[in-house]
Amino acid sequence: TGGASDVTNVDVTCVTSTFTIGGTVTGLLGSGLVLQNNGGDDLPIGADGSFQFATPIASGSTFEVTVLTQPAAPTQTCTVSGGTGTVGASNVTSVAINCTTNRYLIGGTISGLAGTVTLQNNGSDNLDLTSNGTFAFATPVPSGATYSVIVKTQPTAPSQTCTVTAGSGTVTSANVTSVVVTCTTNRYNIGGTLVGLAAGNSITLR
Repeated sequence: TGGASDVTNVDVTCVTSTFTIGGTVTGLLGSGLVLQNNGGDDLPIGADGSFQFATPIASGSTFEVTVLTQPAAPTQTCTVSGGTGTVGASNVTSVAINCTTNRYLIGGTISGLAGTVTLQNNGSDNLDLTSNGTFAFATPVPSGATYSVIVKTQPTAPSQTCTVTAGSGTVTSANVTSVVVTCTTNRYNIGGTLVGLAAGNSITLR
């Protein structure tokens, strides 16, 4: 109520509004994904869907969403789209996290090979080898998937038998280099028939 002098004790206090930062995650299959905003405010993510950081950000301030820890089992790489910007007058819901499963090569070493051998992985990926040393199939296999290396076609000229050890397993987080293929040249008896030898006589063949 106005009195006998100017009123000068009206206080006006302004507070900057704060808003949350979030978005969506797609393609997540592994476990252990952790996101960060502005170098902190860690947020573990367990499945696809929407997410939101716990700490709101003041309007006019910047945000930067990054991946602190990539998923494992299977090993994946998650990338951030729309992860940086300036907070306006509403919650940020446009950050997109896209996860893809890492793929790794299947290979190993072969020894004793004298001809050409055809290996096969998972029933389809064929690989012809003509020399000893290291090898790798052309088609990478996703982390968490299985592999199975077999000999599809044995060598000829000379005839050999190649065997595979450590040829099956589950891909983890690195190229498989432990498959071992060992080839040995086949051996055969030489023989035939003898006719016309008189009784009591003998011969020596060499």
